[in-house]
Formats: sequence, structure tokens, C-alpha cells
Amino acid sequence: MNSTGASSGDSEMRMSKWVAWAHLVRLPNVFTIVADISAAFLLISHGPHPVGRLVLVLLGGISLYWAGMTLNDVFDEHIDREQRAKRPIPAGWISSREAKRGGWILLFLGITFATLSGFFPSVDLSTTWLPALVAIALAIMIVAYDGPLKSTFLAPTAMGSCRFLSFLLGASPCIVSPPATPFTAFSDWIPPEILAIASGFGLYIIGVTTMARREAIGGSRQNLIIGALTTATGVLCLAFAPKMISDTDLLRLDTESVFPTLIGLISLPVLLRAVGAAWSPSPPKIMVTIKAGILTIIPFSAAFASLGAGPVWGLILFSLMFPALLLSAKFRVT
Repeated sequence: MNSTGASSGDSEMRMSKWVAWAHLVRLPNVFTIVADISAAFLLISHGPHPVGRLVLVLLGGISLYWAGMTLNDVFDEHIDREQRAKRPIPAGWISSREAKRGGWILLFLGITFATLSGFFPSVDLSTTWLPALVAIALAIMIVAYDGPLKSTFLAPTAMGSCRFLSFLLGASPCIVSPPATPFTAFSDWIPPEILAIASGFGLYIIGVTTMARREAIGGSRQNLIIGALTTATGVLCLAFAPKMISDTDLLRLDTESVFPTLIGLISLPVLLRAVGAAWSPSPPKIMVTIKAGILTIIPFSAAFASLGAGPVWGLILFSLMFPALLLSAKFRVT
């Protein structure tokens, strides 16, 4: 009887630890990373091949994202103890030392997985260091945002750059690197349409992050207006950037009218919520807007997967909305 009770207690403790880590990494958000990295990969390769590179770059992106979420709470521990006492570290579910160690390990794993994705054997693609370079840049921006930049006016831009780099990371294993010379431009490494789409995701997140500043106390109307306008600019970029693609024979959707309309319909609920929050600021309205803004990355990504690889892959990515929404009822998104 005693051994059974002890075993049950150990099981509950392990389960509680997993739940604590799920809270720490903001589990519902990971589906947005799976979505945008997969979308970039599928847009370039027009399918999940080579699958080894897709799996490795996904593992890299997830690890880097979880590292960012974990280190965010490590850096914010003193603030959370005053304002968010139920977060895993101040609540005592996870020690600060444990979270710090886990965050840096995840950061290292993210760079390692991303690097390996560029060297996984492929019949059609040569090896490339591009995923490693993008992952290192992303890791630097993650630490910069979590640490010195978060309390500055540069915070939204830093967060947007992380999403910009996340999309580039998904595309990077499929891009054949040009011969390296001292005069090789960044745009020579990455197709301009991919840079434009990544910029759209970046601007969109800059806008959402700007609206989220001081959300717990109702925010600032000025921030909300600027954020809404920046979010709308990101949406326009996402809608029309695919028109830059020169080889349209492999695309599955019309980029002149159908695709921009699809992006517009996807963005409409977020933009309407953003206008409502700016018109009448309140913590509940802002929090709902931010939650919707973050999770809408999934249908955006599904649209790009449909564009590059067809509607089946679009539906597969869109289906990530269901676990994301279910988990967002239990775990915080922001």
C-alpha cells in the first residue's frame, strides 16, 4: 500500500513538472512555429521533401522558440514575483536555476538541429550552412529581446525580427547557397520573395507586440493605433509579396486575386479586434486581440503552404489551430 501510494505521488509530481514546463514555454504558441517554418519549407520545396531536412529544421525552430519563452521568464523573474506570482518560477513549480539551464540547453539544441538540417543528405540539394547562420542570428535576437531590449522601445522590432528569422529558418534548408565571396549580398543567398514574405510576418508581429505593451493595465491608445497600423501593413506585405515569385508554374493559387483575398479574409477578425481595442482600450479586449493575433499565424501559414504545395498541406497546417485553441484555454498565450 505504501509503495503504491509513493508511486502515485511520484507520478503526480512528474505530471505537475510537465505541466509547469508547458506553462513556462507557453505550449499553445509552439503550433505557430511549426506552422510558419513548415509553410516556408513547403513554399520553397513544393512538398515535404527532403523530409529529413524538414524534421530537423522543425526541431531546431521549436527548440529555439522554447528557449526564448524559458529565458524570457528567467530574465523576468523579479518582475513576475511582483506582478505575475502564478508563473512557474515565482510559484516555485520550476526553480530559476533549472529554467536557466533548460533555456540555454534548448538554445544550443536549436542551433544544432538547424545546422544538421542543412547537411542532411539530399539528391536535389547541396549541403548548406545557411540554416546554421539563420539559427545563430535568431538565437542572438532571442537573447537580446529577453534581456536588454525588452524594456526599451526596440522590443517590438526585436520580437518581429525573431518571427522574420523564424520564417527564413524554415526556408533555409531548401535554398542552394551561392559561392561565398566578400561581395555576396544577403539577397543573393535568399530569394527576394522569401525576404518579402518573412518581412510581412515580421511587421505583423511588430504590430501585435506593440499593441501588447502594458496590456495588463489597459495599454496605451497610441500604442494600439500604431500597432494596428503596423499589423495591417504586415498583412498587406503577406498578401502581395508572392507576386514577386517569377516561376508561377509550380504555384497552386493565383497570386493576383485569390491569394490576396484569402490573406485579407484571414486577417479580418484580428484587424477588427485591433480597431475595437484602439477605440475602447481595456485589458480584456487587448488580451483577446493579442491571442487572436498570435494564433492567426497558423492560418496565414496554411495559406502559404497551399500556395506552394497545394490545399492538402494547407489543410494539414490549418488543423494545427485545433490543438492550439484547445491548449490556449488552459495555458497562457501571452
